[in-house]
Amino acid sequence: MSANQKVDTVVIGAGVAGLGAAALLAKDDGQRVIVLERAPFVGGRTLSYVGKGDKVVADGVEMDADAFRRSLAYAHCQLGKCTPDIQEIFDRGLLDGRVFEAGGHGLFWGNRGRVNFLMDHLGVGHKLPLNRGLAFVKWEGEGKPTKAYQVEKGKPYPWMSPEGFNATMTQLSDMARSTFDDMANLMRTPLQTWLEQRQMHPEAYDYIKVLAASQTAQAEPAMTPTGDFLGYMAIAGDIRMNLVSGSVATADDPGCIAIPQAFERVVLEHGGQVLRNTRVKEVLIENGRAVGVRIGATDNAYDEDRVILADNVICTIPPKYIFNVLPKQAFPAEWVQLLQQEFWGAGLLTGWYGMKRPQLPDIGIAEGSFVYMPGITTPDEGFIGVVDMVMCDFTAWGDGTSKRGPANKREYLFSTALTDKEMRNPDRVGRVISLCEDWAKRTFPHWEEDMEFCIWTPSPEAYGLWRPVGTDRPDVKSPWVEGLYFAGDQYGARLWGGGVDGASLSAVMCVDAITGTQREEAIFPQFHRGIPAVAA
Repeated sequence: MSANQKVDTVVIGAGVAGLGAAALLAKDDGQRVIVLERAPFVGGRTLSYVGKGDKVVADGVEMDADAFRRSLAYAHCQLGKCTPDIQEIFDRGLLDGRVFEAGGHGLFWGNRGRVNFLMDHLGVGHKLPLNRGLAFVKWEGEGKPTKAYQVEKGKPYPWMSPEGFNATMTQLSDMARSTFDDMANLMRTPLQTWLEQRQMHPEAYDYIKVLAASQTAQAEPAMTPTGDFLGYMAIAGDIRMNLVSGSVATADDPGCIAIPQAFERVVLEHGGQVLRNTRVKEVLIENGRAVGVRIGATDNAYDEDRVILADNVICTIPPKYIFNVLPKQAFPAEWVQLLQQEFWGAGLLTGWYGMKRPQLPDIGIAEGSFVYMPGITTPDEGFIGVVDMVMCDFTAWGDGTSKRGPANKREYLFSTALTDKEMRNPDRVGRVISLCEDWAKRTFPHWEEDMEFCIWTPSPEAYGLWRPVGTDRPDVKSPWVEGLYFAGDQYGARLWGGGVDGASLSAVMCVDAITGTQREEAIFPQFHRGIPAVAA
């Protein structure tokens, strides 16, 4: 088998981490880079769509209802409940002009977030509108009325007792004083254990648990490393953002896929290549060193595989699935078993509701608010954790300037964390959707008459594959195979957090490992960097 091409670095996967790393290597280091993507579009799990008549478009690929359904698998999503059915939604053009995401993307802090610092370094950008305001809707149970509360800056949370509010503020203040050393030392401690040790007031515990679930996409605190959650709380003062002033971001038209598209432009402008519809069959390893990849051919009449040789190979496939392209025999058996059998998905259930008009003002809530609705399930229902829901209206973010849909219409997102096993259980998913819809109908007086459609996209692995608490993430540089590197929101012994922002930091860590540079310090302010090496 002869090589058809030789480059400095080949990257497997055109998501945020893969294209971010490729852009850095091409622009800053002048490397010859090629990025290989099995899907017909870039983005990976950062997949978003724009409605165009009776079709949707993602990265220039126009899709009908069937193609849309199939495309969700590339973002580790599937099609859940739709009202009306998905074919009718497309036939009636109900998505025309609307922007919506496949699942959720873990995009925090807007122009103060990691991904924006990376984009600024690369000379590209995209508007990342923030929420404005925080609200809380108290749930009393299925079939019962709800009560909404708007949080006012500097004032007590109105749904809490004075004792509960003071206890909550004390805990949040303590967390804000946490150091990176604290985070590192708590990476092996379950959040549940840490919370219990603090003997919190029940109202403080409930609030902080909801915060943790929304930031890490993990419903069960016993499965969450404390350090991953604590990072978000510890840097709030440095960033000078909070949920009341605005700290959760989305992306303007064409949605979050604009981020990897921006990185791709950098790659192409500096002589790199990005090949879509290209499946990597195998990473080639010779004498303990990665020397390239074997891909399926699309450019000859004999279906012969092609070989691309490279000095470095970057793999961005989530940990559990990397052995689809890596030979198991090149790695310790216990490490292979850990990744394949014990790593688990942080599942996210998201519902996108297209509404004829705003709903939040009907219950006294500001349109741009991030809305918490905790405890929609009860402990006796058998879920691993009590399921909490969040809700927001992306079209109202950025103080109403967000470009996410037609004028005067609204796009409401419902999102909750479930485990990957729960997400693969139709009864579990259906129960949460049913409870969420009951909540909406009883909260908003005109919900049913104003709803044009809903699309639920369950994702068993929205935030990639998480390691069991007590183990480390795989590092960005393989200790067993020379020239083999990893990037993504679950790669990096010093990484904390996940989603788009985790992937951005991992990409920079990976490039530093390849080049021996310190771009992590050059690109990110101190509060966005990795934790000290003590975590390993």
